[in-house]
Amino acid sequence: MYMKKSMQIITLQVLIFLLIFSVFMSCTLGSVKIPLSHSIAILLNEIGIQTGQSFTQVEQVIILQLRLPRILMAVIVGAMLSMAGVISQIVFRNPIADPYVIGISSAAGFGAALVIVFELFFFRQFTIPLFSFIFAIGAVFLIYMIARSKSSIHIYSLLLSGIALSYIFSALISFILFLSEDKSHMILSILLGKLWGITWVEVKIAGLLLIPFTTILIFYGLDMNLLLMGDSSAQTMGVNVKRSKSIVLLCMTMFTATAVAFCGSIGFIGLIVPHITRLIFGSDNRKIIPISGIVGAILLIWADVLARILISPQEIPVGVFTSLMGGPFFIYLVIKKKRSNK
Repeated sequence: MYMKKSMQIITLQVLIFLLIFSVFMSCTLGSVKIPLSHSIAILLNEIGIQTGQSFTQVEQVIILQLRLPRILMAVIVGAMLSMAGVISQIVFRNPIADPYVIGISSAAGFGAALVIVFELFFFRQFTIPLFSFIFAIGAVFLIYMIARSKSSIHIYSLLLSGIALSYIFSALISFILFLSEDKSHMILSILLGKLWGITWVEVKIAGLLLIPFTTILIFYGLDMNLLLMGDSSAQTMGVNVKRSKSIVLLCMTMFTATAVAFCGSIGFIGLIVPHITRLIFGSDNRKIIPISGIVGAILLIWADVLARILISPQEIPVGVFTSLMGGPFFIYLVIKKKRSNK
């Protein structure tokens, strides 16, 4: 059961306000606390609006060069993982499916580990994202080719192949960690998920990928609604099932691979958010996809805030917090599914 349309509109407005509020508030929180009025003045000053509020040069540098890029990356990655979660649950027809279910995270993590261990820093800070992205895309392409047949994509084969490949890459990562104890901390920080050290160039690249692929997913929202009825029914109603599944799987892969490439493995966002969004806004994926993006952005912003402030001045990998949130939620979904099958 979900809310009436009028309440949905009000809830959407509240979510948009919460997203903007979260961005401003997270600018103030960290090892160095900056007053909210100063943060607002700095951000407005950057777009040419003078408020008359004074602030220091140090505060300006902290917000514009350190905090704002990681906050905007949290918005982008949170949105990407949430929308990828919507797709994975539809395509695999499983409420406990996650964007990392087909081995993307493990493959990307292995690519990052190789760069660190062998010091393959050809393109400075972009080498790790580049290798992570290449391995992630390569893994999905391999799995896709295994599961593909002349007439359709076998989802069961896709899922099993992904799980198998995930175990293989996880084992390889463990072997690398065993052999490279001196670099294990850097490797683990990526595998556990992190948002520190994000640059404006990385934010721009991720943002440019977010916009077109989100548009494609919204465009295929109706097809995904029909796919929930089953492949045969969707085909009867005019959906090119093979093409639609291929395109939305590509979008899911791009979102997840981009997130892992820049921020490491941040799990469970894609599991939690689609369920929350469907509970409020129903099952129309043309609405669920963009709204899940907003909810995921808010959730990851505050997970990152906790990662920054709990043991300040040190930081905890943000993936730890998302796992702490997602673990109990996953157990709840398993129990709920078990009861519904009785």
